[in-house]
Amino acid sequence: MGVLRTALYCRLSKDDMVQGDSESIKTQKAMLTQYAKEHGFLVAEVYTEHFVSPFAGLVKCGTCGKALGLRYWGKDRHRVYTCTTYAHNTKSCTDHRIYYEDLYKAVLADIQYHARIAYEDRDKAVALAVKMNDKADGNKGKTNESKLKQTKKRYDEVARLFDRLYEDSLSGRISNDNFNRLIEKYQSEQEQLLGQMDALQNALQEVKDNQINAVKWADLMAEYVGIQELTAENLNLLIERIEVFDRTETDGEALQAIRICYRFGGYIGERTFKAKVLKHPCRKRGCPLERKENAGEKVSFVS
Repeated sequence: MGVLRTALYCRLSKDDMVQGDSESIKTQKAMLTQYAKEHGFLVAEVYTEHFVSPFAGLVKCGTCGKALGLRYWGKDRHRVYTCTTYAHNTKSCTDHRIYYEDLYKAVLADIQYHARIAYEDRDKAVALAVKMNDKADGNKGKTNESKLKQTKKRYDEVARLFDRLYEDSLSGRISNDNFNRLIEKYQSEQEQLLGQMDALQNALQEVKDNQINAVKWADLMAEYVGIQELTAENLNLLIERIEVFDRTETDGEALQAIRICYRFGGYIGERTFKAKVLKHPCRKRGCPLERKENAGEKVSFVS
């Protein structure tokens, strides 16, 4: 049996963007070389990928919530983010993927759009953030205000019942057994009402915090009006996560949807756009799809 030849592939880390040729590449080369040696592989070539995505750690699957990993697709090595859950088990999630170029353009366009609104009309931007967060919470603010009012009213009623019980006990209008039973009942209800009031007040405080955060978001976005380039620095300052959903293909066009969670602002809508469509690199000999293409029928794939 002849010697097996292999190639080593090293990728830069986030730190390499700042430090240049850091120790990470040397470490990768050493580990991979040692592995190849131990398993009888002859290292024919060592490749180093010099591209570091500014989206590192931000892109998530819209279905399972797990991270999307950066991969290369086809002979032209198109950069593609794919669902890591699906990559490990195709039954655990669907084939979520998005081309890096599509993601870059969509996120930049979304930031530019909201930054322009925030710069030109701060109040409109604040109202938009508040509205979208209220919508996401199902208008819990108004509902919780009503519930808190009702809970406080019942708490006051129980307090008055306590006073009446003591008066009835002193006057002899109620037996000691009934007095103790009712006291225990009202005390238990009082404790439950206090717990409910605390929870509702905390929820209402969250609504107030959302309003404060909406102002912070509008002010932050206004600083980036006219932004033309995405970097790891400005993305991590503006965005907490980007959720990617399934692509759909209609009449030869692919539509992709993403949802951006902004820092302070939360989810400000959803962006749908036309995505890149490439032919699937079928490697199977005699593939029926390949035969269709050879027969003159166009077949397009969403990958």
